[in-house]
Amino acid sequence: MKKLLLLTAAFSLFATLQAQEEKQQKPAEDFTQSTFEQVDYENLTLPPLGTLFENAKGTPSIEIMEKQVQLQKKLLSKEQRAWLSFFNAHGSYTYGMLDNYANNSDVLTPIYYQYSGVEQHYWNVGGSVSIPLETLFDLGGKIKRQRLNVEISQLEKEKEYQQLKQQIAAIYVRITNNLVSLKTAAENAAAYRGAGLVSEQRFRANQLDVTGLADVKRYENTAVQSYQQIMSQISTDILILEIMTNTPIITNINNK
Repeated sequence: MKKLLLLTAAFSLFATLQAQEEKQQKPAEDFTQSTFEQVDYENLTLPPLGTLFENAKGTPSIEIMEKQVQLQKKLLSKEQRAWLSFFNAHGSYTYGMLDNYANNSDVLTPIYYQYSGVEQHYWNVGGSVSIPLETLFDLGGKIKRQRLNVEISQLEKEKEYQQLKQQIAAIYVRITNNLVSLKTAAENAAAYRGAGLVSEQRFRANQLDVTGLADVKRYENTAVQSYQQIMSQISTDILILEIMTNTPIITNINNK
């Protein structure tokens, strides 16, 4: 009876472990293949870091800062021409006909009408100068202040770019390290899978009890989960890197 209970528990354990393995879909001979768009992470080569930095200049955050720089430069040009506001000029031109209608009559002459028209045109040109003293003496100061605004906007753009580069570098290094760890995790998972198969055979031959088999299977599942976690982190980081740098890393791999 005790033997039957042990066998029942063992078969239940096998069923559970088998269901987990089928869900994970990670056989020993396929540990180096990613289920994420069939990318072979073991042979993955990232683009050069310099290329990623250069492509990151086209991201929206950097583009916005660049537009701010251009706007401040336009305002600087306006301030440099501010002296033109001291001068005003005007002119006008008028053209038309001057019409004159008249009528005349007396006792012997019936009423009659007379019309005369004269073509006329007028023009005038003039100008004025108005120089507010406060504005006049502050012309140089406004230009200097606007030049500082241009420099500040350029520094803010550079600061944003440096922060973006730091984030890219951190993700790049993490992916590189995880790729090395992934290879080790795949070998470890494959080894424990093989140990699990051997343990199953020994259990069926009554050479291993259910406790020993459960321990081996637990180590096997832990190794597989570790492999999958590393692979998931690599996949996430690559997608983030693509977005941050406008570089289709996965697309390039799948098109090879």
